[in-house]
Amino acid sequence: MYRYFACRRKPRFANEKFLTVYLSNCINNFFVVSLSYEKANSKVRGKFSFDSNTTHLFCEKISLIDPYTRVFVLSTCNRTEIYVQTEKIQELIKIFCKHIHASSDEFLSYSCLYQGEKAIKHFFRVASGLESQIIGDFEIISQIKKSFNSFKKFKITNAFLERLVNTGIQISKKIKNSTALSSGATSVSYAAVYYLIHNVPEISSKKIILVGTGKIGRNTCENLIKHLKYPNNLTLINRTRANAQDLADSFHLNVKDYKDLHTEINQSDIVIVATGANKTIFNKEDLTNNSKSIIFLDLSVPNNICPSLKESKNVKLLNVDDLSGIINQTFKQRIQEVPKAEGIIQEIMQEFILWCNNRRYVPLIQAFKSDLEKIKNIQKKSLDKDPSITSKIEDELSNQLIQKITNRLADYLINNPDKSEIATDLFKDMFKLQITQ
Repeated sequence: MYRYFACRRKPRFANEKFLTVYLSNCINNFFVVSLSYEKANSKVRGKFSFDSNTTHLFCEKISLIDPYTRVFVLSTCNRTEIYVQTEKIQELIKIFCKHIHASSDEFLSYSCLYQGEKAIKHFFRVASGLESQIIGDFEIISQIKKSFNSFKKFKITNAFLERLVNTGIQISKKIKNSTALSSGATSVSYAAVYYLIHNVPEISSKKIILVGTGKIGRNTCENLIKHLKYPNNLTLINRTRANAQDLADSFHLNVKDYKDLHTEINQSDIVIVATGANKTIFNKEDLTNNSKSIIFLDLSVPNNICPSLKESKNVKLLNVDDLSGIINQTFKQRIQEVPKAEGIIQEIMQEFILWCNNRRYVPLIQAFKSDLEKIKNIQKKSLDKDPSITSKIEDELSNQLIQKITNRLADYLINNPDKSEIATDLFKDMFKLQITQ
């Protein structure tokens, strides 16, 4: 069975023969071991997370057991997945679990194992956001790139995995640009910002107060920073000023004392409240400037802004239930975009499969080109005796001819797969090609 080949050219580094995979079996030997939120809760996922600081040690262990295995691991809060090209998948899983000090039996009980084209398709679905806990979450693609590059640095990836990742990036971009899979709001904190962006003209010039810097308040703050051009108009207020100050220092924002809450609210254009208080902190009678238009977004449960404020002429008040409507509409829109995304995956996946299949001709083509180089060198020695032919012109013409003939062979093999076996045997016999496999 043909598995690997070494090029005749001088390797760029010692392990190149292991990195240059003869890809006739590359698809069948590709596996994805997936442990995700679908079968494992956060506590379980935490037991099987992979520490990126130990990548080097993990790569060394893999190389000692099987120098032909090529792998990278993606570990996020929602999933730990192993993407690997190997003939020893069970051994690989045991090495991984031993490395993270976990039980392989327990790991497998929460995992799904994909092989071949199913594994490729799963990876593309992950890269496109279709497998994310919040469908259409494209943050995953940056995590994939970071993970792959960390493993590539230790020379334990190969051309197949790199092409796989680059194709995943291509799919992600096309889906993002040609569908609405990532549009809309998917969390209360982002729904608040989403509403403001789409309903408040010149929002960057508005004075915004964010009250509460807990988890929801922090997420809201980060979304505001991300989507506003001029965040200097954003001021933070928290009952414990030090907590607000820590967040403010990260983004160079203003902070006000909690005792100034009512004064600041009356001077603001937009007020976002996300505190843990179990009662209202601002009532209708606290509104001192009835002529000023103010938008209140109450992200707290129970309500921190008195619902009676809706009765004020210049006040717009939305609470969690109102914002949930935006989120629900977003999910409906995203679900409708899934078939388009799947169509894009299928289209580009076929191109990837074709690339894999054509790679099986690489050993023959490179061996053939190497023999042409030998013929050129022999001919060059003969032509060196003719002073009318310069070395530079001679080399240029020879290299062009070699490349043209090599391209002809490659095109023939790719365009005539039904005749490729006969052609391969013919060229091997005709040129006495020695292909290391």
